[in-house]
Amino acid sequence: MTIQLFSRAAACAALAATCSAFAQQSDGSDETVSYFSTMGTYAITDEDRTPLGEGDEGYGVRAVYGWQYPSRFGIGIALGTEVIETDISSFTDFYRHSIELHGTYALGDRTGFTPYALLGGGGNYNDVRDVGEDDSFDVYGTAGLGFVTGPLTEKGSVKLRGEVRYVYDTFADEYQDYEASLGIEIPLFGKPEPVEPPPAPDPEVQVVEAELEDSDGDGIPDQADKCPGTPAGTRVDGEGCALSDVIQLYGVLFAFDSADLHANARRLLNPVVEIFNRYPDLEVEVAGHTDSLGSDEYNQELSQRRAESVKQYLADHGVPAGQVSAVGYGESEPVATNDTEEGREENRRVEIRILN
Repeated sequence: MTIQLFSRAAACAALAATCSAFAQQSDGSDETVSYFSTMGTYAITDEDRTPLGEGDEGYGVRAVYGWQYPSRFGIGIALGTEVIETDISSFTDFYRHSIELHGTYALGDRTGFTPYALLGGGGNYNDVRDVGEDDSFDVYGTAGLGFVTGPLTEKGSVKLRGEVRYVYDTFADEYQDYEASLGIEIPLFGKPEPVEPPPAPDPEVQVVEAELEDSDGDGIPDQADKCPGTPAGTRVDGEGCALSDVIQLYGVLFAFDSADLHANARRLLNPVVEIFNRYPDLEVEVAGHTDSLGSDEYNQELSQRRAESVKQYLADHGVPAGQVSAVGYGESEPVATNDTEEGREENRRVEIRILN
């Protein structure tokens, strides 16, 4: 028995090395996600599996090492052990140990709530007697559905994972079992956060002693005015064009699952500060939005924190805090589909809404 367990462990290690090499060859992208998961299992077993059909449930644990590629397909290796209740007095329970290779297809990138389908198979070592003459190593197949959540805490990467499965076991007379499992998943060797480049130095200001003509009186010299002839009193941006009621800031980017502004976000917010300098009576709302990945409550809270971060940046650069409000709208106001990565990127945005 001990030799057989060591043999299965060695086989699993060799299989893991093969799959890891396949992952590196199949997709050189650093967006491939690897993870480790451990789950407790509960099985409703075939009633014919135990003598007299008395037992109908089992309990166990499963450990999984897996990879998911940018194509959403993935592979996983699992080791499991299980106790099958016989419910017969003076009769030992049965034990089942397994090694498995399965494939998955996920409806997401595993950064937020992600459902997935699973199909696989492997081998079971069925230990049904203390004596051992009826023990057997047999193959099985399995199919099921599962899910993995986003991180359970703001700081950290532990996620909740659950599955329901159908298992066809060729042991003895062949049995059909149904299994549910719940546990945690931890990303491994994830894509590192990009290193922020140092902020660009402020450009040198050269004072030119000359009068620049401004025909429409909007404060933008004719040489730089892309919208000449704007009516008197019209609020304009840095290019002399009338301000829209909503200024979209798609370039205001944040670190993953964070409200910290990137360096390029600070650079793109500086023109907004200039608009306030030109129109000191301006009143605005900073509106934060997210895509649909993750729960409604989490996205609402994240969008609020991101809107507050932009408001704080404006206040730190001289904009009166009383003239800026921050509101998070979560995933409630999409401008594109959430079914594609491109659409979700459009929905992850901040807007400056002019109120007066």
